[in-house]
Amino acid sequence: MVPAALYDEAYYREANHGFEEWNASEGAQLAGIYPGVLKLARFRPGEVLVDLGTGRGEMLAVAVQQGAGRAIGVEYSPAAVAMTHKTLEKQGIVERAEIILGDVRSIPIPDAIADLVTMIEVVEHLSPVELHLALVEARRILKPGGRIFAHTMPNRLIYTFTYRVLRLLRPRWPADPRNDYERTMHVNEQSARSLRNALRRAGFGDIHVRLGDWIYDDFLPDAWAKALYRRASRLRLLRPLVVGDLFADAAKR
Repeated sequence: MVPAALYDEAYYREANHGFEEWNASEGAQLAGIYPGVLKLARFRPGEVLVDLGTGRGEMLAVAVQQGAGRAIGVEYSPAAVAMTHKTLEKQGIVERAEIILGDVRSIPIPDAIADLVTMIEVVEHLSPVELHLALVEARRILKPGGRIFAHTMPNRLIYTFTYRVLRLLRPRWPADPRNDYERTMHVNEQSARSLRNALRRAGFGDIHVRLGDWIYDDFLPDAWAKALYRRASRLRLLRPLVVGDLFADAAKR
């Protein structure tokens, strides 16, 4: 497992989605990705949310704002737990949300209490074995018919296939275009097929995995390649090779 110490405060201030808004307000301002996720996950007032790998805790705050019956975050980084406490304080919801310092492979939560489990930018940070254990645990804490919702990036095909093909035309490009954080922490980047299979092996049903809308081209070394990515994104057959993120949802059978 990637050591928790690597997920220090600098990581959450520099690399984790929504860091610009959090840094500007120390937790008083929340990025739009979090209400967007809850909308896509069909979150309803009164439901119990468990957010695995909650990071700075923004998902908990948004869930409470939207009427969660209970909002629980699980996080194994002490730095992130401290930042979550700050978020909850800034949002004035310390008494209405809970943060647990714990491991998603063995979640310290009773069976069948959650209506919705979210895993946002977490899947790629868990090895295949760790991901399986986390998904089995997510299923355990869900009520019958409860849902899991995940977002992961990058779609690994943009690196393992598309970039390699383009590099045949640009041999001076770096062999690995990933940034330092990705090289260290992304131990299990996903394709749509692998994510679907992981959910199925963990016992979930009604599985839906789909491409997002993010055409991630920041890592490409020249404008020619960026333009090519943009054009390819408009073609249905090529979109899986250039879209940078994946969404998945499934239900406990």
